[in-house]
Amino acid sequence: MKLKYIPILIVFTFSFLIACTKRQKYNVNWSFEEDTKNETLKAVQSLKENLELVPGILGNGLRTDGYSTFLQTKLPENVSNISVEAWFALETYPTDTAGFFSFQQDANNWIAANINQFGELMLSVCVAGKTEWYPTSVQLQKFEWFNLALGISESKAALFVNGETILSTPVTASQMVYSSLFIGRDSRESKIHIFPINYINGIIDEVKVWFKPLTENDFDRQEIKEFAQHKPDLSIPSIRFESDFNRPKYHVLPAANWTNETHGLIYYNGKYHIFNQKNGTNVYLGRINWGHYSSSDLVQWTEHRPVLTPEKGYDQYGIWSGHVVIDDNGKPAIMYTGGDGKEFGMCLATPKDESLIVWEKYKNNPLVQGPPENFSRIDFRDPYLWKEGGNWYMIIGFGLVEGEEEKGTVLLYKSSDMKTWEYLHPLFKGNRSVDDTGIFWEMPVFWKINGKYILLVNPTPHDGKPAVAVYWTGDFVDEKFIPDHKIPKRLEVINRMLSPSVTFDENGQTTAIAIIPDLIPAEMQMQQGWTHLYSMPRTWDLVDGYIYQQPHPALKSLRTNEESIAEKEIKAGEKLLLSDGKQQLEIMAKVISKDCEKFGFNIGKNKENGEETRIYFDLKTDEMVVDLTRSSQNELVEKKIEKGQYEINSDEEIEIQLFIDGSVVEGFINGKDGFTTRIFPKYENSNQVEFFAEGGTVLIEELKVWELRSSNNQTDFLLK
Repeated sequence: MKLKYIPILIVFTFSFLIACTKRQKYNVNWSFEEDTKNETLKAVQSLKENLELVPGILGNGLRTDGYSTFLQTKLPENVSNISVEAWFALETYPTDTAGFFSFQQDANNWIAANINQFGELMLSVCVAGKTEWYPTSVQLQKFEWFNLALGISESKAALFVNGETILSTPVTASQMVYSSLFIGRDSRESKIHIFPINYINGIIDEVKVWFKPLTENDFDRQEIKEFAQHKPDLSIPSIRFESDFNRPKYHVLPAANWTNETHGLIYYNGKYHIFNQKNGTNVYLGRINWGHYSSSDLVQWTEHRPVLTPEKGYDQYGIWSGHVVIDDNGKPAIMYTGGDGKEFGMCLATPKDESLIVWEKYKNNPLVQGPPENFSRIDFRDPYLWKEGGNWYMIIGFGLVEGEEEKGTVLLYKSSDMKTWEYLHPLFKGNRSVDDTGIFWEMPVFWKINGKYILLVNPTPHDGKPAVAVYWTGDFVDEKFIPDHKIPKRLEVINRMLSPSVTFDENGQTTAIAIIPDLIPAEMQMQQGWTHLYSMPRTWDLVDGYIYQQPHPALKSLRTNEESIAEKEIKAGEKLLLSDGKQQLEIMAKVISKDCEKFGFNIGKNKENGEETRIYFDLKTDEMVVDLTRSSQNELVEKKIEKGQYEINSDEEIEIQLFIDGSVVEGFINGKDGFTTRIFPKYENSNQVEFFAEGGTVLIEELKVWELRSSNNQTDFLLK
């Protein structure tokens, strides 16, 4: 395990620092400057391979990530009168209550300055293992600098924000003496699964320790006022992932931490926007906000601050899945699922600026609270909206029981103004015994192409089968969906891609971007520091009842260093090296399978370490196969074989496009069928790509290989 991915205990010693600061009002001052004379920084660097130093309130500050970095020091002597002060800038609020500071006597006796999941400042006091909480009415703001201090005497504790007393209260810790100090977390061991949840995510700078209780007279209020006007840059430092060769470079993905479904891809005012489920505080599913990206070309994306964040009340449990549409006034509108911990409701938000950076929740949310009364199931989520004639329609993912059979469905609602909604009936219901569509449908899409509607749903995992994107084509008649066929089609031959968001691009072409999950264990998520990503933009067309998918033409702008291979026969057992040492590639091959039994590609290969992933067509079984049994020497990576039915005419040309970007592989067959998989080789030099044939000869009619450059995605977390 790389050191930079495990919880970092940064230990400071006091003797040097006290000597250097003895003429100051405070006793100890910690800064984070890249100064070879700074003994503190030398000690820090010996403990963390890639310490993240970023612009702070003065010089450099220490960037934390919400789960792996904190500061700790032993106090020079046991003290009961002590204070600590520092500057903070928060990127996110925590998943649960987290700590800024904690003075500790031992694991069962401590006092801390905390923040809860809604940004509210709190004091906590633990005596003999029992914790008391002292809330305040102050909500600390994200993306802003603030000065925070905790002062303790033998009988009381005080919290100060920007030099002003926020809380001063007697505490039941009069006999407590303190031997250590945490900064960036509190003293609890608080986790969800393996993920610590009591750390802060942001920047820490200019830490000062005082061996006395603080009063307002100890603060330079004018200096604090001036410093608080500074704008923190909370972009993720490039150093965090610079050695992660599995992290994609031309796909869009969050700058760090967890993401999930994409929402509401739209083209508005000359820019593409897409939104997403985001836990910016950690690398697991929790504390869901709505993130936001924009792009002028579908290739280079800028990640902005989240547009929606949980607040106390109807969406305190999370801002879950939803949809973005252009309303009757030509402005974007978000309909999202808000959860209060008991039930889900459909909620509306609208932008306050043309850049879609700042959004406002509708004052009368939720517009639809829970499913209709005649249904017993409370799980109810993922609205999708469209306009038909003069009415707005909304479908919501659901599952119902008829007789003794559970089946997936989408519930249909109707509105004239997007605010008052009338429940009509299920738009369409699955038939589990016939179509194998499970018991609950997520993230529905209802999209019209060439006069036909596509109803696409994502049945949740059931009967041991994973989630998969499936669709029917049909018509919308008398406010019901009439399918053309009983059995849905799979969106992909081999499906690692889910929940597409669909829009028209600037040229009117149907375009989709979807989530591609990692499907890796929690230990790997912690090591990576990021979880999941989004597909390349794809164009859709509807031909003879099938969605034809191709890579969006905009992606051609990434091509560089083209290499071509002339017409060539590959005999049984022969391997043709296509690339060595590159991890961002596009490959286009036009082949005739002739008399071979199997043909395809070995990717992520290194003969010396034994890693390789085989992607091939089996002409005997009419299958496409992704063989991951040797894809990684990392023992945490699941070794398996993925298959999908696919028939090839041995006398006809087949065209294959393969896109490799670190751990993600996307492919297209004959300009219509897609497939996706993920690979996580352990070694950076597992990067060879070969074409192979088995059991006969394959004719390569044309083959091109491009190295693809990074899309140079940006992060804009500055509060303007």
